[in-house]
Amino acid sequence: MAFTHQIYVSKNCLDLRLGTPVVNTGDREITSVAVFCASSFGNQPNFADLATDLGKCLALAGITVVFGGSDVGLMGAVANGAISENGYVVGIYPEKTFSHDVRHGGKVDLRIVSSMHERKALMYELSDAVIALPGGYGTLDEVAEVLAWTQLGLHHLPVVLLDTGKFWDKFLEFLDHGISVGVLSEDSRRLLSRASDPESALQQLRNLSSRALEE
Repeated sequence: MAFTHQIYVSKNCLDLRLGTPVVNTGDREITSVAVFCASSFGNQPNFADLATDLGKCLALAGITVVFGGSDVGLMGAVANGAISENGYVVGIYPEKTFSHDVRHGGKVDLRIVSSMHERKALMYELSDAVIALPGGYGTLDEVAEVLAWTQLGLHHLPVVLLDTGKFWDKFLEFLDHGISVGVLSEDSRRLLSRASDPESALQQLRNLSSRALEE
């Protein structure tokens, strides 16, 4: 059963079978990753499998999963994957926006907030990096805002887009178009990367973090 509160608690993962994470962002290790994704499964069967595998991979790496708090769609699949490997999962749920019926009821540290803005802000605060699975407007909003805040120097959260097909192709083409017409810099484009499996996504986070330290 989920337990709910609004008090900050430790982000240490429950399962450290693969040892202590060694990825750094600035002066800290990556111990928690925010996962942005759809609250539906879409019509591609591999989306759900990828979300479940990502949750498992993060848990086995000793990394806390921070997600949107819902038990439906890809959100639920990520959380359930992590829980199946005894991972520590934090859900941020905007009580006044969605029905209680879709709150995750499993072994999730569920934080209740009053708005979508508070949800995003707390997810950023509790996370050291971001992985984005396929999603709609909400996912795009979250990815764009994280990147914009990094660009402004408000935080540094490495971002990796994860898919096994071509889901993120058009988004990346859009960013490249922004560079070509001069509204997006190449440095800003390098704030995110892409991966096709969870293990590669974690490696991409390492690469982005190392690059940030060098700069």
